[in-house]
Amino acid sequence: MAKHTKKRSMIKWKHRRMKQHAEENKAKTLDRKQLAKEYEPYNIRKRAFETFGED
Repeated sequence: MAKHTKKRSMIKWKHRRMKQHAEENKAKTLDRKQLAKEYEPYNIRKRAFETFGED
């Protein structure tokens, strides 16, 4: 019985950690998207693609 409760608590702990990581990653993704929007005019790759893509 003790083994079952220990295993169950570990599963709960793991799920809690996974949820926490997911929330952190979501916040990082939003920050990256915001930064990308701010620096879009300076994006060399995008500018190069636009100039060569028109040919």
